[in-house]
Amino acid sequence: MTTLSQNLLNLSDFAWQRLRSRVEGLTDEEYFWEPFDACWTIRPADDGYAADGFSEDGLRIPPDPAPFTTLAWRITHIVDILQEDRTATWFGHRPLAEDGQPPTPTSAADALAVLDRSYEIWRRRLAALSQDDLDRPMGEIAGPYADHDGTSFALHILDELIHHVGTVRDFYRGTHPEDPFAAAVAGELTPADRPALLAEAAAAQRWDVVPQLADLGFPVNERTKDGFTPAHLAAGNGSLDALRVLVEHGADLSLTDPRFNADVLGWANWFKQTEAADYLTERTRAGSDA
Repeated sequence: MTTLSQNLLNLSDFAWQRLRSRVEGLTDEEYFWEPFDACWTIRPADDGYAADGFSEDGLRIPPDPAPFTTLAWRITHIVDILQEDRTATWFGHRPLAEDGQPPTPTSAADALAVLDRSYEIWRRRLAALSQDDLDRPMGEIAGPYADHDGTSFALHILDELIHHVGTVRDFYRGTHPEDPFAAAVAGELTPADRPALLAEAAAAQRWDVVPQLADLGFPVNERTKDGFTPAHLAAGNGSLDALRVLVEHGADLSLTDPRFNADVLGWANWFKQTEAADYLTERTRAGSDA
């Protein structure tokens, strides 16, 4: 009987071979190509944060829909996902000293070499997993995913390896932009037409239109497709002005989300948004004193 570990390894190799064949012969022009405005890519780090002088665009809570990402961003992201320490430590293993930390590939040739090495490291770690490693909850080291078992984490890594190849829908969306928020402000969309529009604005991090949508009566406690309320997203992103507007329009701060089972203050604390956390704590204290 084929073991779960072997099945995961077979799926990983299949996905890898498909991805690797797709990037064979990659040129620098393709690697850095930005077909749309406001793409996420890798670029020189102005603050000198990255050791190699380049950094990867991103936010801890990505906007929804996310910006189109270049091949440079996607390959760098896959390298990070495969080679980072957690693909050993979350399974209860130790990374080898020679594995090192994921680098940021700054050319197409470098990207292919770094990608090959990162997959070699991930494959070795995956092949070393026992059934117990896959069955056991990952525990405290995995943070909010502590109760998830090793199999779910391995499948997450494989999903990252698979889905970044599919760019066709990203291209379509980039060439067919839609702005429902402008339509709502112009009176062409009403809360009855699209009740979750304010939640969509928060997911897209369009904090500029949140006050207008709230004033127009779009519900502030509707959720995104992932189950987050606008207040969760404002608190987690540290958008204090938007958070205040949402509270003034009746945002329920006690609602919890389905992913972390955390209320709005919990999001502010988890994402280390001190000002938002202080504001929410003061609101809670004022409510209890009333």
